Amino acid sequence: MNLKVDKDRLKGFLDSELKSKFILEAKNHKTTPSLYVPPRVEPSSYEGFSCPFLSSPTTVDIFLTRACNLKCSHCFSEGGKPLKNELSFEEWISVLDQLEEMAVLQVRLNGGEPFMRRRIYDILSHLEHKRYRKVMLTNGTLLNDKAIDALLSSDVTPTLSLDGATAKVHDDFRGVLGAFNRTLKAMKLLQERGITYGLNTCVHSENIGQIEDIIRLGIQFGAARIGLLGLAEVGRLAMTKKNIVSGPEYLMFSLKLVHLVRKYKGKIDVAEEIISKEPPLDSVGIFTCSIDSDGGVYPSNRVLGESRSRMGSVREATLREIWFSRLWIPFRRGLKKSKTLIFSRTAN
Repeated sequence: MNLKVDKDRLKGFLDSELKSKFILEAKNHKTTPSLYVPPRVEPSSYEGFSCPFLSSPTTVDIFLTRACNLKCSHCFSEGGKPLKNELSFEEWISVLDQLEEMAVLQVRLNGGEPFMRRRIYDILSHLEHKRYRKVMLTNGTLLNDKAIDALLSSDVTPTLSLDGATAKVHDDFRGVLGAFNRTLKAMKLLQERGITYGLNTCVHSENIGQIEDIIRLGIQFGAARIGLLGLAEVGRLAMTKKNIVSGPEYLMFSLKLVHLVRKYKGKIDVAEEIISKEPPLDSVGIFTCSIDSDGGVYPSNRVLGESRSRMGSVREATLREIWFSRLWIPFRRGLKKSKTLIFSRTAN
């Protein structure tokens, strides 16, 4: 009541955590449930890092493949064709197991398009018993009953991309005609199946005047939340410079967003961490990291594939060994120095 959290939604959250065995209900309060406790990290492992950081990241973004069926002009991972040396199925299984062993709280499955990944259904099946929270970021165009069944079985929450209130705006941004209608079809299917899902919207010059209409579409098709993302000039967007929003436009929209959050409260959660074109510097390499489809480990999605920001490879070392590598020192010196470093890299 103090947090003003809806009772039914809180119960739904607890039920989902119980189902995934992230938390356990004690039937007999005289006994303590047996839980897996990750190996303790030796205190000496923290020596040499001036900025405090966790013994494992709370959230890890994994990029299962660069393959994608769309041609988005803003794609920071430059999705389209898979990398020649992408991790094998067995290697990804090892990574997924390591994430649980390290007690990572949340894993986000990215692409390219995750459903373009070979043996994606086997990967989802393996995730069924993993106790971290699982989210998939998908463009939605490949979602069907089979895919939704797999997401349900593995307790993976889908987040779909919706970047326009009309087919013209969405399809132009996503680079393929018909993408809008296929995404709406997926949203309707999720709604009919009673699946909790979210939306991500990249705020750009062509849709900034349609954001309220996009929010209304989310409500119409039963989305639980919508996140509004800013465009960063990295990856493909660094070359195309397409649909970039100016600073003053962002400022004006951020003022409007306050009104939208209040207006649609109780109907859909509108993310208030509005649109930032900058990496989350307070978490990079301290709470979060990213694993590319070839096994490379990076501090942020924004520097994916940038050799100077590569912290190691899961093919050459365990993720725990990489997390405590001295290569992270520049990112754990404090915000001021990290900001200078990360922008010097993303500006190239």
